Amino acid sequence: MSDLERDDAALQTASPPSASGPSAPAPPRFTLARHGVSGVQLLFWLLLELWVLNAADLLLTRYSLWPGFATESNGVMAYFLHEGTLTAAVFKIGIVSVGVLLLWRLRRRPSALIAALALTAVFAAVVAYQAVWVLSL
Repeated sequence: MSDLERDDAALQTASPPSASGPSAPAPPRFTLARHGVSGVQLLFWLLLELWVLNAADLLLTRYSLWPGFATESNGVMAYFLHEGTLTAAVFKIGIVSVGVLLLWRLRRRPSALIAALALTAVFAAVVAYQAVWVLSL
């Protein structure tokens, strides 16, 4: 049994003690049962996609900056890109990895899934915009 399956099983079987006795209804599970996907599994795939989109963002940004077609508007990334591609890659991949690990650590909270969904959607939009822009050059 993988860690994801074990965590999902623990989430499904765990129930907080109720003050009203055993007849109280169980709280809703953090799962997309209709599709057979648990919240933890969905969070895992969203975080993986977020990390991949972050790497794609870095590559597309670097490609756009190389011939001078664009400028970096984020001051922090502009500094690191000025220092060198490797420095920028270490910073960008590192900071997003820390965020991904933090969201994974909070995986039992529904807000982690909501945050991962929102961040992945934003990164997907940014990468799609960059890809269309680069293809139009």
